[in-house]
Amino acid sequence: MDWKHIQFDWNHARAFLVVADEGSLSAAGRAMAISQPTLGRQITALESQLKVTLFERVGKGLTLTQSGLRLYEYVKKMADAANEFSLVAQGQSNEVSGDVCISLTELDAYFRFAPLISKFKEYAPNIRLEVQVSNDISDLKRREADVALRYQRPTQPDLITKKIGSEHAYLYGHQDYVKHFANKKPQDVSNLQLIGFDHSDQMKHYLMEMGFPARDDQFTVICKNQLVQLQMMLQGGALAFLPDHIAARFPELVPAFVESFKPIELDMWLVCHRELHTSRKVRLVFDFLSENLNIK
Repeated sequence: MDWKHIQFDWNHARAFLVVADEGSLSAAGRAMAISQPTLGRQITALESQLKVTLFERVGKGLTLTQSGLRLYEYVKKMADAANEFSLVAQGQSNEVSGDVCISLTELDAYFRFAPLISKFKEYAPNIRLEVQVSNDISDLKRREADVALRYQRPTQPDLITKKIGSEHAYLYGHQDYVKHFANKKPQDVSNLQLIGFDHSDQMKHYLMEMGFPARDDQFTVICKNQLVQLQMMLQGGALAFLPDHIAARFPELVPAFVESFKPIELDMWLVCHRELHTSRKVRLVFDFLSENLNIK
């Protein structure tokens, strides 16, 4: 390799990638935890070194020029290679101290993991956990998390998966609300109110498959936060899907239309990258979650 021809700063290339992905200097600065002026100087320096214009300003954001678009693909490959390098290096570590990031849904983080924190500190006192709470799927290959709990089995060949249990979800509501349509079929309740998770039709399609012709106007609230959904259900006036082991904690919540619906069965998968599974600290966390989050 002719090293003398590689004259740009690798950190500036990373800055270019993050700005391109985030769409603005301010958003990229937050993502990289550096100031916007510093980031702007890095982009200017890279453009000067490469003798190209990488971005053009559109409104308050930045878009890639034709030169920027072409170079982006190469920088993206560099970032992927750097991630692989980091994963392999971490996999060689025999340390049982340091940071490990786990990704959990809101309900799992609140009801399953939070009560285990004291037990975990006794189990691995030198490991500092970062708990990423999100209902979105984290990208383990891009190091968004080291270990994740998912409800769909990943298909990527370089991920290690372990089924740790399953749970059932029903339509639940406050008992005072559900009793108004006891012994009725859902299609016979004209003013039924539902809490939707997002604007997709996934929940509506499931209900329709079960013989309930759910309408858009029945989804009177859309809320992605599962804990807020739970609080709304406890206040009464609407139904939402909830795992039965969580609903059992609240005696005022009862399942609705049990004769009309089959429960949704969800398998629970613990996942980590195959390279990280050779890291002792990640393996400790993986094994702890496998043993303690399991619901049989």
